[in-house]
Amino acid sequence: MKHTKFVTSALLLTSSALFVACGGGSTSNSNGMENNDMESGSYSNGMGNSNDMGNGSNIPYLRQNHANYTEHGSTQIPAPVKDANAKSISWTISASSEEGATKLAGHIGFMSAKLEANQNPRAFDKVFLMEAYMKFNKYYTTNVEQSATNVVVTKVANTACAYAVISAHSDVVQGDFFAQGILNIDHSATGEAILASSACDSVRAELSTYISQRQRTMGNMGMN
Repeated sequence: MKHTKFVTSALLLTSSALFVACGGGSTSNSNGMENNDMESGSYSNGMGNSNDMGNGSNIPYLRQNHANYTEHGSTQIPAPVKDANAKSISWTISASSEEGATKLAGHIGFMSAKLEANQNPRAFDKVFLMEAYMKFNKYYTTNVEQSATNVVVTKVANTACAYAVISAHSDVVQGDFFAQGILNIDHSATGEAILASSACDSVRAELSTYISQRQRTMGNMGMN
């Protein structure tokens, strides 16, 4: 049995950042906003400039095969298991093939590396910017393991604010990606609500500055 293990002990990525990325090209979402082509893949660097992610993100495969991932031991859409007391989010996901599991685990590792390098996938979305900030500043850790067709992802936060962010990101992954194969919905309103909560009092000023410096419109994400 093939066994591959990805571990990021300091912290991840989406996705939480876990399973979701951005692209470069132009489409429109349900609100009529211009957006990047999620299949080509791009990310923004520290000051908002974007770069081609190439094939390492596995986005074309994952988007086409999103329905081939299920909750382990069932036929249900993968769902995060949340423990607010432990500030943890975990997933146990089964792919329809070993290739599918490898692509998913590889995507998480790839995006983790981008966040660790202080880059910003989906810089139009405040939830993803907030998670990038939390990741880069070591407010949560991520462990990813693959065994044959199964992928297990665990994130553990060390503050209530970071937990709220990774929890919100996990909801996006479940509802947008696994359920629908959609990668371009802007969840900034959710991010704003988390930022305004008392859980984020201690980091609100710095996090607000981080967002204001790095947030970009969907239409500009594919521009260098």
